[in-house]
Parts: sequence; C-alpha cells; structure tokens
Amino acid sequence: MSVTRPTVPLMFRRALLLQCAWCGDRPGFRRGWFRRYDSCQHCGLSVQRGHDGFELGAATINVMIMLATLVVAGGVSVVITYPDVAVTPLMLVLGVVALVLPVVLYPFSYTIWFATELLMDPPSDEWLARAVETISQIPASNA
Repeated sequence: MSVTRPTVPLMFRRALLLQCAWCGDRPGFRRGWFRRYDSCQHCGLSVQRGHDGFELGAATINVMIMLATLVVAGGVSVVITYPDVAVTPLMLVLGVVALVLPVVLYPFSYTIWFATELLMDPPSDEWLARAVETISQIPASNA
C-alpha cells in the first residue's frame, strides 16, 4: 500500500486546524481538549510510532510558542509605551497570558509536533499498512 506523502504546508495547515497531519481527518487522534487517542481514528497512524518522548516534543512546541508570544508582546508594549513603561500592569497582563496561553495551545502543540515528526521521519509503507490493519480491528463503538 503506497500512500502519497502530504506536502509540508498541507501538513502544518492541517495541524493548525487540529486535524490529523497525515490524512486530514478531524478530530484525528484528539478526543477532547485535553484527551487523545493513541492513533488517528481514520488512518490509524500512531502519534508515538514507536518513538519515546512524543509528549516532550509537544510540550517543547507549547513552550516555544508561549515564550515567543511573551517576548514579542512584552517588546511591543515597551516600545509603544516608552519612556513611561507601566511595568506592573505589563507584568500582570503577561503573567495572565503565561498562565492561559499554554492551556489554549495544548491541542495545537500535539498536532503541530505530530506534523513536525512526520516531516522529520515519514512513515514507511509497512508502517502505514500496519496502521490501516490496526484501525480496521477497532470496533465501531470505540471510535
């Protein structure tokens, strides 16, 4: 079974739309905002694919996006309000953003990391065949 690999922009567009980066299924491997299946419910591709550390990669994506947002927002705020920078309100707003943003980004970090991992290590035809075989064995009531 040979499957055409999606293009890089398509994989990341799917990830940003919270779809499976490989097949485009929604919700793919997501069960809710904070829960997920072990594999996509359409194509059967596992988020782990035999690798350790998937959660670490997703957490790293989350932290990188959050820190970049905080640095840019803080920098823009300082430039706009210079020379009278209101430090206390700025720190309060950025503190709230630092607490809320990781929760908002949580599912996106998983789908973006899944797309990144697929880009770095595309699944082989054998792996895709096993994924399709696995998904066909799941009872319809569990999907």
